[in-house]
Amino acid sequence: MKEKRYQGFTLIELLAVIVILAVIALIATPLIMNVINDAKKSAARDAGYSVIKAGELAAATSGIESVNPPYHYDQNSNLPMKGTKPTKFTLDINEEMHTQLRAWINGYCVVKEYDKEEVTVDESKKTEADCVTGGGSGATPGDFETDSWDTIAKVVKDDPSAYPVGSEKEVTLTGPYAGTYTVRVANNTTPSECRESDFSQTSCGFVLEFVDIITKQQINTTSTNKGGWPASAMYDIVNTDIYNGLPSDLKKVIKDTKVVSSHGSGDTTNITSTDHLYLLATKEIWGKEGTTNEINNDSSDNQTRQLDYYKSKGVTTSNYSGAIKRYNGLADEWWMRSADSINSYDFYDVDAYGDWGSNYADITYGVAPAFRIG
Repeated sequence: MKEKRYQGFTLIELLAVIVILAVIALIATPLIMNVINDAKKSAARDAGYSVIKAGELAAATSGIESVNPPYHYDQNSNLPMKGTKPTKFTLDINEEMHTQLRAWINGYCVVKEYDKEEVTVDESKKTEADCVTGGGSGATPGDFETDSWDTIAKVVKDDPSAYPVGSEKEVTLTGPYAGTYTVRVANNTTPSECRESDFSQTSCGFVLEFVDIITKQQINTTSTNKGGWPASAMYDIVNTDIYNGLPSDLKKVIKDTKVVSSHGSGDTTNITSTDHLYLLATKEIWGKEGTTNEINNDSSDNQTRQLDYYKSKGVTTSNYSGAIKRYNGLADEWWMRSADSINSYDFYDVDAYGDWGSNYADITYGVAPAFRIG
């Protein structure tokens, strides 16, 4: 009779199996952990989007006219959101309703910057304190006169009111209008009406204007207001010749601005354009409240507002010396972008005393543009 042999594993075979399983574990474990971590990061990003949506909803439904952008929320805010909530966060919404988020969610630093569309996870931030305090542009306002344009743009993205209305800074132009001029902060707030879809953005957010007249030009070479401001010869002078003469660091931070302009009798609707630089409208200077000698033929005056600077100076159509601008040191007349709606040949202007008037488009008056940065 043959002796039966045991059919089990030898020690060497067992060791080989163990080694193979160990190798498989070494390979599989990181893959599994990556899947788990990716799922956690995805959940954290989703929670970040929820925070943003809750903040936007809270801003849209605040119902308090005195509460205007920029909005700031943090962990002490009672945001209307469900699901995973951050243990610590800051959410800021600027005057254009763009959002910036820093949030610590389930051990991850969730980030969204103003100029980005996506919510991401910043894995370089390992603690909630490092994560949440790392937000914002990092720029600190100093003095408007000496801060660089890059610093100013970063500061006003976080807080448009950081530089007071009336603050001034010199700008040196090259080209046909070469010279050194002064610009001032004409506006640094964004009231609720600025968020209306048909509202001109020319008096919303951080607006600068030239303090005095750069050059004297005709609005058009003939007496016509057909097509309004965007169709004028002046439009090309302002948005090409003057704009191209600005310093490159300033041009980099100028925002394209939605501009609503009034129409003359040859047109039936107001005209909307997107401008680098623009002339001001009648209401942006004199407002409507507390006025006599009211301006009734600017068809766009319900689509803009008085700039903070002129409002702070108490400028109205009966108190107008604060609207005076000078050319070569002397008070002079300067053009507005507003066409006179009851005729086909006039645009409005500011006279040498700061009062309003309207005149033929081929008259030569001063040019003093405005623009927005951020």
